[in-house]
Amino acid sequence: WSLWNNYQASALPLLFHGMAMAVGAVAIWRGVSSIEKVNKVLIPTLLAIVVLSVIRALTLPGAWNGVAYLFTPQWSQLSNPKLWLEALTQNAWDTGAGWGLFLTYAIYIRRRYGIVKNAFVTAIGNNIVSLLAALMVFGTVFSILGMEGKTSGEILDVMKESGPAATGLTFIWMPQLFAKMPMGKMVAILFFLGLSFAGFSSLISMMELSSRNLIDFGLKRKTAIACVAGVSYIMGIPSARNLDLFGNQDFVWGVALMISGVFVAVAVMRYGVTALREKEVLQNENDWDLSTWWDKNIKFVVPILGVTLLIWWLSLSATVYAPDDWYNPMSPYSVMTCFVQWGAVLAVLWWLNSWMADRIQSQTD
Repeated sequence: WSLWNNYQASALPLLFHGMAMAVGAVAIWRGVSSIEKVNKVLIPTLLAIVVLSVIRALTLPGAWNGVAYLFTPQWSQLSNPKLWLEALTQNAWDTGAGWGLFLTYAIYIRRRYGIVKNAFVTAIGNNIVSLLAALMVFGTVFSILGMEGKTSGEILDVMKESGPAATGLTFIWMPQLFAKMPMGKMVAILFFLGLSFAGFSSLISMMELSSRNLIDFGLKRKTAIACVAGVSYIMGIPSARNLDLFGNQDFVWGVALMISGVFVAVAVMRYGVTALREKEVLQNENDWDLSTWWDKNIKFVVPILGVTLLIWWLSLSATVYAPDDWYNPMSPYSVMTCFVQWGAVLAVLWWLNSWMADRIQSQTD
């Protein structure tokens, strides 16, 4: 704990934040093929380490108490909109569904790989790894704290308080698990190296997405990349210095992903759901078939689920969860902080969209 807290209080987060931005800028400027080659080694290595860590965690004394708790459903929680909201936004964040990252990756993917196959593998693979990570974390924490005499309730309280956005579960508890494994230091180095590259691959797509938008506005590629890297570093300083603000950003834009997903569904409906499926998916002989159930999901399930869940969450936030604080934009997890930040970004995007549309129209004329 002290090591992690001392690290967070130092200038190192700012240093590594700057290094990540700089390396990301160089990667998309010179091409991402080298990163892809490294990821082909590190990501499978990370998966292998996760599997080995799960096996080791489950052999610790008392670990199965954590597994039992993990797989014991609390049916009353199904009436809690926060549960559905956090589950939906977490999956959207993990898979890239409903936001610009998958559009960026689509630029580079070859047609022979197939949209449906990639979507299936991404979703299933992500959730399998998430399940393995849950087994690893719950087994480790319940074992270590259980041997200290803590009850299940006390253990859960510790897990909830392990840093904003669950940062402590990775950076505090995983080293304790590796310390109990043969060659633990080497395994820990490989684990965090692979984890860093997994995050770095996402950073590259985010920077590429933003850079391509600026290029569409007329900037040269080098200038666009430099602007994205510089602005991203400056805007990331508060989150690097204050994990509470990091948690706020995780919350605000996690919920926004759900809204973004609804917008994507609306965009598909405007194009034509059936037309998109028949022209872009079914024409690819290397892909899997996509039946008409997908049309119904896009037309009805996605927008209805998204709007209903958002209204449900907003109403309970204002009346039950934080009736005295929901209107405070300075409260990190209030409804108003979401509205203020969403509104500011939407205003900027609306202006940029209008400016871009006028520019395209003038060039056409």
